[in-house]
Amino acid sequence: MDFLVNISTPKKTLEGSPLITKLRLTRGRLTGGFLYFPSGPAGALCFYARMGVHQILPFNTGQNFRLDDCVVPFTLGIDLVEPPFSIDCVTWNNSTLYDHVLSVCFSLDPLVKKKYDLDSIAKAFSATSGYKKS
Repeated sequence: MDFLVNISTPKKTLEGSPLITKLRLTRGRLTGGFLYFPSGPAGALCFYARMGVHQILPFNTGQNFRLDDCVVPFTLGIDLVEPPFSIDCVTWNNSTLYDHVLSVCFSLDPLVKKKYDLDSIAKAFSATSGYKKS
């Protein structure tokens, strides 16, 4: 499943009071995704992503992406097994003239709860593997 959001960050949005866009997900495993910086921001648009208080993109805490006209693919391996299933996309825009847009996509493999038949599990782990003496 892909979760895509286009974030439009207004001009003069400062790092001290950034725009935070909450991306709602579902139970599963985050496997990767991409960022798309269209041409125009030229280092004025900044982005990082966090889950709770932990920064997940870029991996180094205190750093951010500030690019122009490029796609940034990334790979993750984060299991989302307990709520809240969300990512905070944090952006700010140092431009004094223009608003800038960024596209963010996260790929997720959904986690489906399996239903187990208790008898089949017990038979698989029994010493006789279901053999009954007559």
